[in-house]
Amino acid sequence: MDIFDYYRTEAKRAELKLILDYAAQNSARGLAANFLEKDIWVTEILRLLYEEDLLDGHDVAFKGGTALSKCYSTIERFSEDIDLSIHWADLAESDDEAAAWAQTTKSRNQRDKFRRAQGKRLEAWANDFVQRLNGRLSDYGIEGLSAEIEEGFGGEKIDIHFPHVAFQDGSYQLEHVLLEFGGRNRGRPTVSKPVTTYLSEIDAVAGSHTLPIATVEAYHPDYIIWEKLTALHQFCTQENPLDTVRLSRHWYDVDCILQNLYEGSYQNMEALQDVVAMKSARWSTRGVSFEAILSGELVLVPTGRLLEDIKKDYDQSVSGGMFFSAPDSFADIIERLAKQQDLINSFLNERH
Repeated sequence: MDIFDYYRTEAKRAELKLILDYAAQNSARGLAANFLEKDIWVTEILRLLYEEDLLDGHDVAFKGGTALSKCYSTIERFSEDIDLSIHWADLAESDDEAAAWAQTTKSRNQRDKFRRAQGKRLEAWANDFVQRLNGRLSDYGIEGLSAEIEEGFGGEKIDIHFPHVAFQDGSYQLEHVLLEFGGRNRGRPTVSKPVTTYLSEIDAVAGSHTLPIATVEAYHPDYIIWEKLTALHQFCTQENPLDTVRLSRHWYDVDCILQNLYEGSYQNMEALQDVVAMKSARWSTRGVSFEAILSGELVLVPTGRLLEDIKKDYDQSVSGGMFFSAPDSFADIIERLAKQQDLINSFLNERH
């Protein structure tokens, strides 16, 4: 039976709740029923995006925590957002990528002009995308299944709502699937990867149900690591105050990446230079010098009140059941990252 058939009647939804409860009791990852349910929709949405041409021919990389979890098995937590990056040149309206980059980065005025124009193009594209997506979602015949653009984010955030049958008090997860779009990647390094549901790991469920399977274009791990490292650098050095809610996962992710990816995964200088160039030119932040990273001044460890607030958020994510098993303490993570910070900076100093 197709798993989505259960959503079409109240009686079938009650059956699905029992299936999810059984799967939670037998999940080797220790995932709760509400996470297993949301993962069904995360996987199906990825399938729609990449296999039904809802991306309208744009070159889009799947990245972030969900890609690390579903494509590279690098992190041991449930990542619920779908982080997608449209190649910047697809939003530049130019056939000559090199010339467009040179023109739009030659001065601050040109950079600001391009960012405004790209933002408008992304918002227009996102509006068209949501219409295409909602047209496709209506085919399911499931009440309460729809997508909408979050106001105030210029088309970068799209919420996909679905009818829940599984709930958990005090859960850390969002009640919808969040698509986050941006035009922030410079290179085009992606790897085709299969994505399956966590339910497919439960033999009794997989053997009697049709579950979604997707093939996505995942961002290359060398680029993901530098996007994550530069994000921590930004969080630790920016002048504007941070909203630390749901932010601690980035420190957990970087710690896992540096432990679980191949040794020296941060040593791809082309990836580093591409990420630094993009963030410096397109997404500069007050007080943050991404170029300083190139000369060995990477900052991964927060201090003072920021450190306290991030630890509080991390503790809430642990109690909210976001991890497959009991994770290390935040103090242990920070201790390892301090050592990695020194190692990476030493490497960069030698290359500078």
